[in-house]
Amino acid sequence: MMAREEGVEFVEDAYGEMLGELLRGICIKYGTQVVVLIDEYDASLTRHIMEQDIVAGLRDVLSNFYTSLKTNSEYIRLAFVTGITRFAMNEMDSGPNNFVDISLVPEFGGICGFTKSEMRTFFADRFADTLTALKGNCKIPMNASIDDLNVMIEDYYDGYNWLGEENVLKPYSLLRFFASNEFDTYWPLSGQPSHLSALVRQNPLAFILPKLDAYPAIETRKAELRTLKPVPVLLNSGYLTIDKPVTIDKIEKGQVVKTSGYSFKIPNTEVRQDFEFNLFLYAFDPRNNFFGLFVKELPEALIQNDSSKTALLLHNLLSAIAPEQHEPNEKHYLAVMQAAFIAAGLEVLGQTPSSSDGKSDMSVFLKDIRFVMEVKYCKADKKDADDKEKADKDLESALDAATDQIRSKDYAAPFRVAGKTTAGVAIAVRGRNEVAVRFFEP
Repeated sequence: MMAREEGVEFVEDAYGEMLGELLRGICIKYGTQVVVLIDEYDASLTRHIMEQDIVAGLRDVLSNFYTSLKTNSEYIRLAFVTGITRFAMNEMDSGPNNFVDISLVPEFGGICGFTKSEMRTFFADRFADTLTALKGNCKIPMNASIDDLNVMIEDYYDGYNWLGEENVLKPYSLLRFFASNEFDTYWPLSGQPSHLSALVRQNPLAFILPKLDAYPAIETRKAELRTLKPVPVLLNSGYLTIDKPVTIDKIEKGQVVKTSGYSFKIPNTEVRQDFEFNLFLYAFDPRNNFFGLFVKELPEALIQNDSSKTALLLHNLLSAIAPEQHEPNEKHYLAVMQAAFIAAGLEVLGQTPSSSDGKSDMSVFLKDIRFVMEVKYCKADKKDADDKEKADKDLESALDAATDQIRSKDYAAPFRVAGKTTAGVAIAVRGRNEVAVRFFEP
């Protein structure tokens, strides 16, 4: 279509040569080099991330395309490529090797969003009306000032940093906010990366609870389609941003060497809400709609110290996980429950130190009560999987062990000292989804 509009007639019928003819024809027609803009270059690859045969074919096509750009570079003033991943470019052959990745170049750290100063300049005429609207809807304190509103906007939509001097706010979210005068999670509505849900379902806990404190810089650039790791995927998908550069010690040939790296964080409230809820749901069967009920009924079950109801809710939670995603160990089920409680909107503190030598598995803050929780796991052999008497005995024994640990190590002491009401919660898991719960005075 563009060739027809520009009066370029193709001689060749292979798309690589046709692209070269188009670039050359436009360059001759206008007497200047061409600027090539490519948006979402990786969309076709990420859409089929779990289908390696299709990915291999698409990769060859894209590689040939970029080889053609390289071959015809004399006609190109600038080629600018955007996408949500770095790894797709790594997978191609020599075609794209003359591109410069500016994703983490400080000089360009502010080009993909509004800085605070830009926001306050470009939207200066919107703040007063937005403040009035939010007060009218009781969405902001009546005594809030424009400065207060700025702080709230920054908390909700700011926080991205690509090694620049300033953080940046997401343009899509900021524009939608000022258009609707409403704090909301707009960014997820702009379109979720198609590959992310598939990867999370394949290895849910690695994505839901990633290690963020120290990650080698080279690992953010060398990810490959076949061995994608959670942190680079979450970083490129917008769920993480750089907190700060760090130095990491690593062992090479028996020697400790220093290498550069980053620590990461979830950038803001909007992304955190989406991360803690929607990303968590990716780990489960998308046909199962149980989680809305879990979110609605879990807080009341905890407040009422309802062991049966809490156990049923946790049973349904674990039953929703695909069988191949279960791991027969305590750490796995603790991580699932912690992520689920966070996704349900509860305030959760993991590995809470006690006054003695030890840490509780997690503490849940709900109203004025601090629930100190300990999770125990017991395997279910295939031969006695249906033996109810054996199951009850195993679960009861695990509950006793969790109860004794909370009491003997006095996990509730820090909250008692602070004058808070406390409750002990022993949780036992047997097999993949058998659950028992006990509330008690810690």
